[in-house]
Amino acid sequence: MRFKKIKTVLAVLMIFLGAANLLAQNDTSQSKVWVTISDTDNIPEFSKDLWVGGDPRLNSVFKSYTVQNCVPALPASRNETLQKVFEITFSGTLEDFTRDLASIEFCSNIVPAPQYELLSVDPFPDDYSLAFSNDYALDLIDAEKAWEYSTGDSNTIIGISDGGFYLNHEELQGSYVSAQNSVFATPPQYMHGTAVSVTAAGNTNNGVGKSAIGYNCRMALKPMGYNHLLELCYAGVRIINVSWSSGCNYVGYYDMVIQELFENGCIIVASAGNGNICGGVNSLIYPAALEGVISVTSVGPWDNHERIVGNPNSTHQHNAKVDICAPGYDISGTNYPGNYLIGSGSSFAAPYVTGTIGLMLSLRPCLSREEIIEILSITAVDVYAVNPADYYGLLGAGRLDAGAALEYVANYECVSPPLTADGTVGVISMNNPKPTGGQPTKTHDGDGYLNENATGRIEKSDFGIDIRVFPNPTKGTCFISWKEFDPQQIRITDAAGSLVQEIPCSEDINKLEVIVKETGVYFVQVLNIEGVVATKKLLVY
Repeated sequence: MRFKKIKTVLAVLMIFLGAANLLAQNDTSQSKVWVTISDTDNIPEFSKDLWVGGDPRLNSVFKSYTVQNCVPALPASRNETLQKVFEITFSGTLEDFTRDLASIEFCSNIVPAPQYELLSVDPFPDDYSLAFSNDYALDLIDAEKAWEYSTGDSNTIIGISDGGFYLNHEELQGSYVSAQNSVFATPPQYMHGTAVSVTAAGNTNNGVGKSAIGYNCRMALKPMGYNHLLELCYAGVRIINVSWSSGCNYVGYYDMVIQELFENGCIIVASAGNGNICGGVNSLIYPAALEGVISVTSVGPWDNHERIVGNPNSTHQHNAKVDICAPGYDISGTNYPGNYLIGSGSSFAAPYVTGTIGLMLSLRPCLSREEIIEILSITAVDVYAVNPADYYGLLGAGRLDAGAALEYVANYECVSPPLTADGTVGVISMNNPKPTGGQPTKTHDGDGYLNENATGRIEKSDFGIDIRVFPNPTKGTCFISWKEFDPQQIRITDAAGSLVQEIPCSEDINKLEVIVKETGVYFVQVLNIEGVVATKKLLVY
């Protein structure tokens, strides 16, 4: 490997998490909510320690609960609905305040404000030290092969939203184009953000420290928070890393922010969680669990999802929302200037994916979010064969293979989808060559998987077709069913695109039994006379 020599350091990495309700972190009597105030003219103004003007009912509520501030929650948003979302800091019980505020007809959708929390890096004992002459994580994802195609481009900007950053770090100086540290950030948060950013795109070939997967890309560094994601996106950043949690429950406001980011061409990669949050290893964590966000969990040197093989209590998060795995256990990293050590956390796994996407965009800036997801999926290494059956279907497409992804991208031609008369995206048509190795070029369908027809001409299909594959994962036997649709054929291919089965369909049936004998990842393609109209991933264990 051409990785830099890592110096031996005796250190401890301990990042303790606290609620990031930062404006009120020293006053436990204060709470925050997000609320839609549709009539903004009726919001009182704060003057001389009093709320005056506006609607008298709202004024009374503000006075009763000693409201400290009422400010736009997402000032960077250009969505008219989100522009009317306000963050209110008050004293008193959440239940009482929510009840009284909801009694005013122009106040609605009241939810607790996000409690931003970094996804911790596991601590190590005081006497822990390890000399590492290479970086297993970069070996595992085949970084050296990826760098044969691209080491990044300074015009490709990777956004890092995190707790804080040591900007004087030897691996960060010169690697970012803009940086903002929260005035409320603490040293542990600076350690976390530094470790994450250096993993994604820190300095490389500078004679010290460690190598980064996307090292010739540049970074834009921001504090954690949904509004900061919007700021990065509207500044022109296309790929953003999120190694933090905003909570354990779905909140519509968060989903609306993510969709606004997607509509403006941004890609979000988020840590799935470290198993010690939201009630357990199977729990959903947001924003990683939001639709369209690339959720990343951890594997170790042998694609092992259990950090301690045989110990199911040693895993990071695994659930149906996970999209891909990356190295996240015992990773070489750095937490502050001059200090290099080993740590674990899905906070590390995510930036390996983020940095790889930076390389992909450097090589093919035209790639869409959907194309990137599909290329990462189709080139991922199957991890199910080396992990217990309990994890089937919960580790996404498999483990990140940066080398295979970059090789695929190098042989991929993309075009922007045309716009229809009403401004929406129409049919995507591409005449793409087949990448090296004979795998057909593929694109995204509405279910997050692959879609192609026999000629290699790719078109976006009608996503309204209701098709199910169950049970999935399966031990070999599953059923494929459909409604209000008459397919002509079911075709099953393996992960390499080779045909495994071809089953004709008749008009008088709407369900088929399928048996696949070998374990692995497969794709069930449903065809009509025009070609493939839907594809579903099938996991067999």
